[in-house]
Amino acid sequence: MKLFGFNTKKKETGFRITEPDRNWVEDNFKWLIQVYGLKEISSEQILLNEKFFPKTFSQKNVLINNLIEDLISLFNLESTKISYSLQEDIRDSYNTPYEIEGKPFEAETIITNGNYNIIVAKSLIKHPNRLVFSLIIELIKIHLAENKLNYDTGEDADLFIHLAGIYLGFGIILSENLINIGFVTDGIMETKWNYISDMPNEVMVFALASFSKLNAQDNPNWKTQLSKKSELFFDDAIKYLNDSPSIILNKGNVEIYELFHQSEKEYKNGDYVSAINSLKKIIPLTEDELFKSDIFNNIGYYQIRNGEIESSILNFQKSIEIDSNYGFANDNLGYALINKGELEKGKKFIEKAFQTQNNDNAYSYRNLALYYHKKGEFELAKENFDLAFEHITFPVDLLEFHYGDFLISQGEKVEGIKFIQKGVEKGEQEAIIRMKELS
Repeated sequence: MKLFGFNTKKKETGFRITEPDRNWVEDNFKWLIQVYGLKEISSEQILLNEKFFPKTFSQKNVLINNLIEDLISLFNLESTKISYSLQEDIRDSYNTPYEIEGKPFEAETIITNGNYNIIVAKSLIKHPNRLVFSLIIELIKIHLAENKLNYDTGEDADLFIHLAGIYLGFGIILSENLINIGFVTDGIMETKWNYISDMPNEVMVFALASFSKLNAQDNPNWKTQLSKKSELFFDDAIKYLNDSPSIILNKGNVEIYELFHQSEKEYKNGDYVSAINSLKKIIPLTEDELFKSDIFNNIGYYQIRNGEIESSILNFQKSIEIDSNYGFANDNLGYALINKGELEKGKKFIEKAFQTQNNDNAYSYRNLALYYHKKGEFELAKENFDLAFEHITFPVDLLEFHYGDFLISQGEKVEGIKFIQKGVEKGEQEAIIRMKELS
């Protein structure tokens, strides 16, 4: 899809947006609503002031640890899972000429076993505004990762991060960093920098206007924090949306996405029956076939966690009928069939999941390990359990539970119970029941 296809030959200075750009913004907002819902999203945009950043503004100078603490609070993340470290490079050497090709390194997040270490360029300490921007970008990534939302979508990844930032309330701060040009000098050395975001101002403003319309606001207080040009664009974007309302983000569709979000919450709370019923309400309301494939897959997954294996298989099959290359549905169908005892048939769907390359390898290896365990091929089972643990990016449902059961079957009861206990700590009903059996 061609994004941001502005006709640079035109001389009009007013707001404009192409149809593909509009579709891109609205499609991704739809995805974000499914993950986060609207009820939990603030109707205001976060500003860089004492109200939102109390620890940061408590000191004369911007301190990274205070800034990160404020951001962790704003993003409602677990502070114990996030750390940071500084990285020095040639920019930190005084009186040393240098030239950087491409974008300079500013920050990067390393994920290890569900914990996050933000590596920050030490040179950013001299540029507080850029430091704030870079850390917000990294915290957005962490927030998405915590919700198992795959934001690494190729060339659109950076653009999506900005859009997610708007949805999560950081659009004003991000909009101030679309262009960053300047220089400093100490009388001897002069440092210049020039940064232009991949996201054009018009698209940023249209996304802010779409966010505002989602909250039923045509004239939000925070719009005055935009630049004068952007504020005019914002008013034009609101008028454009009033004259040409969004089909994707209309009231009916937003209600569908809210039901999807509600089902996710119910599932996380262990209320599988309610989660299944919420999803079933969506099916007659949507004409989006790929979305239906997601719905059938989720219904099937919630059913298998509720012990309804036969029903889950039917729904995974419906999902695959719509999208045969849906990796997660193939993986889940394979898992269900293996639990039913149809081992070879199940294995074929797991192999198909690998082939799609849109699966989660940790889950796929877990499923293969279960297959080999039930086949009595214990060395291959152990090998695949090891691979599952190696490929963990985020916690994998029932991995510790199945591995603990495997260890017990191999005579390692004490070690097996330790792993099943980890499943209990994750709140997995299967592990809780198994632990009671072992008591």
